[in-house]
Amino acid sequence: MNDKPVIVTGGSDGLLRIWDFATHKLIGEPIRTGQGRVNHVELHHWDGKDIAVVSGGTLRAWDLGARRPLTPPMTTKTLDTNLLAVGMLDGARVALTEGEYSDIQLWNLASGQAVGAPLEGQGAEPWDGAIGNVGGRTVAITGDDDGGLHSWDLGTGKALASGKVASIEYISSIGIQDGVAVITGSDGDFNGRMERWDLTTGVVTEVQHEGKFAPIELRELGGRTVTILGGNSTLRVTDLATGEIIGHGWDSDDLLDHVMAVGMNGTTPILVISDDDATVTVWNLHTGKQLGKPIFGGGGSVASLAVARVQGKTIVVTAGHDDTINMWDLATHKPFRTPISCACVEDAPVATATRNGKSVIVYADIDGLTVRDTATGKRVAISETIALPPGGGAQLATERSLVAAPIEGDQTMLWDLSGDGFPRPINGASGAKTVAIGSPPGGQVIATATGKHVRLWNAASGQPIGNPITIDGEAESLAIGHVDGRTIIFSRRRYAPDWGSIRLWDATTGMLYGKALRIRSTAMIVTRVGSRTVLATGHDDGTVIVWDPRTMEPLLPPFSGHHGAVTGLAITMLKGKPIAVSGGSDGSVRVWDLTDLSH
Repeated sequence: MNDKPVIVTGGSDGLLRIWDFATHKLIGEPIRTGQGRVNHVELHHWDGKDIAVVSGGTLRAWDLGARRPLTPPMTTKTLDTNLLAVGMLDGARVALTEGEYSDIQLWNLASGQAVGAPLEGQGAEPWDGAIGNVGGRTVAITGDDDGGLHSWDLGTGKALASGKVASIEYISSIGIQDGVAVITGSDGDFNGRMERWDLTTGVVTEVQHEGKFAPIELRELGGRTVTILGGNSTLRVTDLATGEIIGHGWDSDDLLDHVMAVGMNGTTPILVISDDDATVTVWNLHTGKQLGKPIFGGGGSVASLAVARVQGKTIVVTAGHDDTINMWDLATHKPFRTPISCACVEDAPVATATRNGKSVIVYADIDGLTVRDTATGKRVAISETIALPPGGGAQLATERSLVAAPIEGDQTMLWDLSGDGFPRPINGASGAKTVAIGSPPGGQVIATATGKHVRLWNAASGQPIGNPITIDGEAESLAIGHVDGRTIIFSRRRYAPDWGSIRLWDATTGMLYGKALRIRSTAMIVTRVGSRTVLATGHDDGTVIVWDPRTMEPLLPPFSGHHGAVTGLAITMLKGKPIAVSGGSDGSVRVWDLTDLSH
């Protein structure tokens, strides 16, 4: 850009960041794409302009020099748009995307309009694609997560041939060379594999590689297709057509699946790789040496958040999809301490509790429940570690020193951090997916949701309270509140706009209480502000709304500011004032003034 090499990164915060290659410093402010999380970025130089083709919530082309979009957003009617390939068709620049239900759509990047109807014949979810010339026709090729290969004539929109890879279980990239599709990926043991698919004959042939290096994926470098090879924690690059080795091998213990790009810095070929925590490093392919310091390429989304009081300060704790727990002083908006690396489970549930009068952070690690001192970040030993459900199924509920969570084996466990720390099962709460803890008059209670049934339990004795309550649909989250002298259970479903995503149930009678809240919500919290119980909800459009649960009317105008869905909510006090704190998929944490609620 401006005759200077740059690196462009995009992340789950929906921002594009442009970095000076020589200094590794950020050039200007990040560009807010308004496209949700950025899934893919492709850089091109068209008509004298540096262009980024970006997919996320939508597809869009951006002029990086002018920092403005070239086209209106192209929407594929899905929450995430995945860019599969960029190419040329009849002199026009086009992009191939995956949309809802694995629909494949071609787009004109100049007009922002769809080209023809969606391409039919795609089976499972496509993982990669290519656009190129085969037999004098412009074709599109995709590979899906079932190992299926599909091709279309883009001039007519008609399906051509289908095939299936033989040795590749996980397709990583597809290219077209001399009229033949080249597919790279790995087998079930994560060994690199390469295959060629001849669309004329329909024959799929595995390309055998000798030695310790195996093909991982394909990239374009200086007008030629190159193969990224890996083996024994070492990467190499070869010319796909000639087999010529480009530069030397270089060590890389952890980046085999995150090769972002290859390119040229003057006459020197370089490779850019990224870690899971969005750390970007650049390597000289001639020398095999890393160039400069790593770049932190972009903020990750906030998966969950909680608040605590530490050393007289109000602290917000956030957990993200980058396996990092961060803490911020809400008064100064500055970090409270250095981030904590974690092996957090998917969706990274995090909460705060107390232990011996001190604040602790509680989160779901792949090894089980983990507790750390909020002030020091040091791990707190608990008597026994029990594995939590894998695959994003972990739920945590905390209040004061109590922690409740479903665990592997369909049990629900309760930890009392103020006692011996031994977890004990809540007998009868097997199969629960969602938990909550509350303190209505009479003592602490726990709510568990199993299928369409919600049940209350006495936290001290572990005994059930009353009969199970039958609710409409499976609850995604629960909360317990005290409204009009009654103990009320709040159950939330995210996608249920026709009947109301949040419903209230009287814990004593098991009957519905009040009105259903007919909204789509992504987060929910119930707490006291002053003398009243309030319900706060977060939404896909980035708004936060505070409701009166007695009437289900908003108590304040909606708070708006996140560029993407609200993923976590908390309510606390800051400098004597009630505030709401929200985290979003855009990676930001925002603070909202609730002072008017105390009047």
